[in-house]
Amino acid sequence: MLSKRLVPTAVVCVLLATGATACSSGTTGASAAPPATPSAAPSASPVQTLAVDTLSAKEISGQAHAAMKTVTAMKASGTFSSEGSVTTVDLAADKQGNCAGTIGHPGQGTAEVLSTGTTTWLKPDEAFWKNIGKSLGGSEKQIAVVTQLFGGRYLTGEGSDQSLTEAAFMCGMVKAITGDDGTDEVTSEKGTAGTTGGVKTFSIVVADAEGTKTTLHIATEGKPYLVAMEQKEGDSPAELTFSDFDKPVTVQQPPADQVIDLAAFTQQLKKG
Repeated sequence: MLSKRLVPTAVVCVLLATGATACSSGTTGASAAPPATPSAAPSASPVQTLAVDTLSAKEISGQAHAAMKTVTAMKASGTFSSEGSVTTVDLAADKQGNCAGTIGHPGQGTAEVLSTGTTTWLKPDEAFWKNIGKSLGGSEKQIAVVTQLFGGRYLTGEGSDQSLTEAAFMCGMVKAITGDDGTDEVTSEKGTAGTTGGVKTFSIVVADAEGTKTTLHIATEGKPYLVAMEQKEGDSPAELTFSDFDKPVTVQQPPADQVIDLAAFTQQLKKG
């Protein structure tokens, strides 16, 4: 199952440090300027571009932070790790907490994730069910029984299963990355121009107080969104891409007869 420290270290420290970098650098000068936006004029008008040649790293990241604060929804895909455990995510979420996608571990199963902001559901595959059973202290026999009994259903509820807690946390990624107050101490330097997922980008390399470096890839045409980040150093390496900005996220609550509450699951697990 997912490590209790996995999401906080790999996502909060990475994504919020990203926001802090940009926000801290956006307190003065051009870094406080509003994000570049596509012209509302006819298509013949040129698309605004980020002036990477004249702006400093802090100014570029400041404009990126300003742009990200306006995002209402987005999709995050990629991997992050902690304590040797790798997590894969492919989740679309909005500021209201609506969320849909998948989360999992290579070799340990994958679960479909749905969330309305107030309730989160997981639909684990067989391997993921087994790992939930292990995390709750079930024996192999007990796990086999509940996996057979509840396979294909959604799991919800509050309790000791960390996977539900972390899935809900991940679904709050939009609020996290767009709402940071920029209190962290970071440094930044300019990188290079490139293309990320078909989007023209410019990279900024930021370092936190411990010197751990993260590379941010910022769109240079239209709004200067953060479209990718990669952190190869430190205890929580991560590679994430961001897309589908402002695309609505629609979540349909699973039918009641297809949902099992965590408390009921745990009780059944003990019975075996």
